[in-house]
Amino acid sequence: MKKLIGFELKKIVQKKIVWITLVTFLLLQLMQICSGYLFGTRNVDGKFLETTADWYKIDKKNAQTLSGTKIDDNLLAKLSDIYKYKPESYQESQSYEYLSSDDYQNKVRPYEPVDTLVKELSGRHGPSAYSNVLDITQDKLYQLRQNGVKMIWDIYKLSDSEINYWSEKENKLPEVFTYKDGGVYKQIIDMCGCYFIFMFMIFFIAICLEGIFIDEHLRKTDQLILCTRYGRKESYIAKIAAGCIVTVCVTFLYWLVTVIAYVCIYGVGDFSASVQVAYYSFFSETRSVGHVAIIMTGILFLSSIILCIVTMALSELINNNVGTMAIIIAFSFFIARLVQIPSDYKFLGKLWNIAFPINILKADEGFFDVRLWNIFGIKLTQWQLAPFVYILVGIIFFFLGKRKYCNYQAGSR
Repeated sequence: MKKLIGFELKKIVQKKIVWITLVTFLLLQLMQICSGYLFGTRNVDGKFLETTADWYKIDKKNAQTLSGTKIDDNLLAKLSDIYKYKPESYQESQSYEYLSSDDYQNKVRPYEPVDTLVKELSGRHGPSAYSNVLDITQDKLYQLRQNGVKMIWDIYKLSDSEINYWSEKENKLPEVFTYKDGGVYKQIIDMCGCYFIFMFMIFFIAICLEGIFIDEHLRKTDQLILCTRYGRKESYIAKIAAGCIVTVCVTFLYWLVTVIAYVCIYGVGDFSASVQVAYYSFFSETRSVGHVAIIMTGILFLSSIILCIVTMALSELINNNVGTMAIIIAFSFFIARLVQIPSDYKFLGKLWNIAFPINILKADEGFFDVRLWNIFGIKLTQWQLAPFVYILVGIIFFFLGKRKYCNYQAGSR
């Protein structure tokens, strides 16, 4: 069996399209991560302020300096003090004269990471977020966050049992958050992390792995399998295994390159930073941003493997290269992302999210979806149920493809 899997692997890696596709998407991922950092500049009022690289370096240094600071009345008092150095309007705060001044660079900018977080926790966004924090106390800040959390619950029309579930999670959160830099962990769970990697894997799998079975039929070499010491079942398993091995290796390569690039730009960060501080203020998850990054990475790899199995089995079932490619790309990416289910349709909405891995990997819409599944009295979040669903789908397609492959071979002698 090992030799057969090795033979199938050799057939895959010898295809030029595999290497062309792999390198193309790898370069695209690196470009969308690094192009702005390496070549970007900040120009304000038509004047050069700083390079994007310097901007990121300064922000990273400030975030690391502030790491471990409690977001309490003491910090809010310090933030109130820096507002005397700020201009009165939001427009003036974006001027070259202000952003290049010593007051901004030495007194205001060092506190920007926590200042931005306080505004997020209090629900202030956009130009309105410039309104100062002079009127915010520790109690008021966390009450504003609670109001935002409950607003999310209302939007998704949570039941009493779901509200009780998340309320228990809220009770386990610290009364006062501590600022910690999310670093690379935040970027892994953000859109340019696992989401983009899986998007590229959808195209890679659809382009490179859908022909493993069909090419055999088109070239009329499938009957040679029956003349070997290995049977049809062994051949089918070897092909699926080879496809999965290639998928895991390519996914790992994309993930590793992404992590290295983000570490160079944002730093490692703090694994124990809370999700509320590092990523999404109004979520009630008690796990750290590092734990969430690990979970999403696991879902990324599992989803890629299952998509590989589904794609290869589907290609055998419909026996059409272009059709398989079109179905996989259309449903796994375009339809999954373009079709948005209104929050009023609660069951359909959470069913749609869990049906497509790319929706789960869109953290703010899928992974952090607060709607729960009640399975035999056990409440599960979207990401907790998703692996079981995907594994079940993979098993179903595996055996459907196996049945078709074996029957096709037997009937074509």
